[in-house]
Amino acid sequence: MIKKIVVTLAGIIAACALLAGYVIFQAKKTPAANASALLRTTAGHDNKIVACLGDSITHGAVSFDYVGLLSDDPELKDYVFANEGINSRLAYNLLQVSDRVVALKPDYIFILIGTNDLKGSLSEEEKEYYNDLWHLPRKPTRQWFADNYRQLVHTLKTNTDAKIILISIPPLGENIDSAPFKLAVDYSRLIRELATGNGVSYIPFNEVLSDELVKGGKKNARPYSRDQWFMYSAILQHYLLCRDWNAISDDRGLRFLTDNIHLNERGGKILAALIKEALVSSDRSTHEH
Repeated sequence: MIKKIVVTLAGIIAACALLAGYVIFQAKKTPAANASALLRTTAGHDNKIVACLGDSITHGAVSFDYVGLLSDDPELKDYVFANEGINSRLAYNLLQVSDRVVALKPDYIFILIGTNDLKGSLSEEEKEYYNDLWHLPRKPTRQWFADNYRQLVHTLKTNTDAKIILISIPPLGENIDSAPFKLAVDYSRLIRELATGNGVSYIPFNEVLSDELVKGGKKNARPYSRDQWFMYSAILQHYLLCRDWNAISDDRGLRFLTDNIHLNERGGKILAALIKEALVSSDRSTHEH
């Protein structure tokens, strides 16, 4: 009897380990169409190369894959999209790998970064998480984010001929009265100022989503806090139960976010539409001149 129980428990533990491994693999695997991969496949192609730089929101494994949506759009068949998003990145991390993007010689560079810089500045616990992960040279602050972002834009402007477009970060949580929500607005304002000051384009993604949330009077929504289970349970539901991101958000009373950080399909499609419009408008303007 005891032997049967032990065997059963061992089987359950093994099954759980396999499932956990599967989810971790899906959540962390490097995007197939990253810059390094495209360098090996785009030589001699006439398609315009679009590099999308960012964190997990761009990575699209634990957030709706807006880069994949753009890649599959038949109206954008003349573009090749490079997904240079990696989970938990800060602006500092993008600066360290900017050479990959430069080597790709992109025609367009879209940058969506800052959520983790903001999160890392919220508390000692958040700071320690990013320090343990990336061995950061200093504590994340608003000023350090601005310095790294400014240097990143300068590096890409100096070493590429790409049209550069900065994107404001999504809301951090949907409670419009919460400090994290207001800080995401502040960081987005900083990104807009960086775009203006460096003569590059800007997509007001935060403004679009925040305006909708303010109109809806989202004051009773659960505010952002460092709740790992809230995030991981969304990932588990998506990969193990095959639930779409919108359904997970709906159960939680959220409109654009799955876990107060990452985008659902509604939010991701808005972002993709804004990027598509920027591409189409830019090409239209080029042809007119």
